[in-house]
Amino acid sequence: MKKVVIIGSGISGLTCAYKIRKKSKEINLPIEITLIEKEKRLGGVFLTEKINGFLIEGGPDCFESEKPHTFALAEELGIAERIIGGNEEAHLTYVFWNGKLWELPKGLLALAPTRISSLLFCPFLTWRGKLRAGLDLVIPPWEEEREDISLAEFYKRRFGKEIFDRIAEPLFGSIYACIPENISVKSCWPRALQWEKEYGSLIRSMLARRRMRKKMGDSGKKKLAVFMTFKEGMSELTKTLEKNLENVNFLTGRSVLNLKTNPGGRFTVILDDGKSVESDACILATAPSYATAEIVKSIDTGLADILMRIPYVSSATITLAYKKESFPHPLRGFGVLVTRSEKTQVKAISWSSTKFNQRAPEGYVLIRAFVGGAEDETMVYQKDDQLLKVVKEDLHKMMGINVEPILTKIYRWPSSMVQYTLGHEKKVKFIEERVKQYPGLYLIGNAYRGIGISDCINNATQTAEQVVEYFTK
Repeated sequence: MKKVVIIGSGISGLTCAYKIRKKSKEINLPIEITLIEKEKRLGGVFLTEKINGFLIEGGPDCFESEKPHTFALAEELGIAERIIGGNEEAHLTYVFWNGKLWELPKGLLALAPTRISSLLFCPFLTWRGKLRAGLDLVIPPWEEEREDISLAEFYKRRFGKEIFDRIAEPLFGSIYACIPENISVKSCWPRALQWEKEYGSLIRSMLARRRMRKKMGDSGKKKLAVFMTFKEGMSELTKTLEKNLENVNFLTGRSVLNLKTNPGGRFTVILDDGKSVESDACILATAPSYATAEIVKSIDTGLADILMRIPYVSSATITLAYKKESFPHPLRGFGVLVTRSEKTQVKAISWSSTKFNQRAPEGYVLIRAFVGGAEDETMVYQKDDQLLKVVKEDLHKMMGINVEPILTKIYRWPSSMVQYTLGHEKKVKFIEERVKQYPGLYLIGNAYRGIGISDCINNATQTAEQVVEYFTK
């Protein structure tokens, strides 16, 4: 019987374990799987809690419908009917700029305009800024000879500084908790390069994609909401994966101190209590990559060094619940993006009880504020009372909230948000080549090729297939 050790039980580790188990059963290949997790619970950053009737997400609250891998996994697990979409009739987003909330036209939510009218009638862009953005239609594609280019440089080249500062920067910041001037467009937004190359313009590519979606709608296919989740929160996915991992050995509350390679290609995983686990394949689904570096440094210091050079930033989410009758804001929309020119500690706000149904009891509202990120991580480490004080001040400034919440919940995620900085692709290629020297060793997770949930699921699925193929050679 072949033995596999998976270290880390986030979405990547759990998906990989499930796929290996499923594939091995299909081909009648006996595989023993041991999953090691340093925390006492499984699921990584997927953390859903129910408190006094409120459904609160500590980590991600949704996935994008555009990428199919989360849907496909849910269908396999038999929970596709548990998926719900965001309330599209309320899908409005606001930008806090120049001390005021501005409604962002729907045609500008995809970074590149999907409707020319949305660009022309955007109330907080000047005519000069709108005309400059329109030059995307005639600016030639980026020269591929260049080694790398930042999100900021790429975007400003196509659309100009004004629309970047007022729309793109807060969007990028909310997605990646980043400073766009430091982030690689090749690694973070490769689709933009593909669209530019294919259509010669991001606006033309978006208009073409919109026509394609319209045709799909005309063909009778159901149009999906942009953001999707599960009825009982994102942890439904990880908990269902866990339930489907029969005969998997779970070692929770156990840290890995070391990894050794043995003659014949086997691995020895040394645990914090001095015990060890032997395996024929070892999958490091540890996040962040600096945790992976600590495990592999005894077998390859060069690999460990590059893994350590992938940067991370800290963030925190602060959920606040209020009585609806005394709440001063209508919450007609999904939330607020904040431009960095405003110098607030709160970088974005999600109006949870509007975005998805059944997030708050009748007569109450629920919102979630985000602090930290690459611009300023210090607030993440403030004491609870100080953090709440600053968040309330910012919410009053942005939304006019002048009442006390009936419930608050803080989740801190220190050094957990990966940053695909310039040169990231080179690092990943080096890591992949280096790992090839150790047959049976695999590195998965969002540190490498794709930050989103669907990206992690896809990567874990491919890795599971590689592991089974490795055992059947």
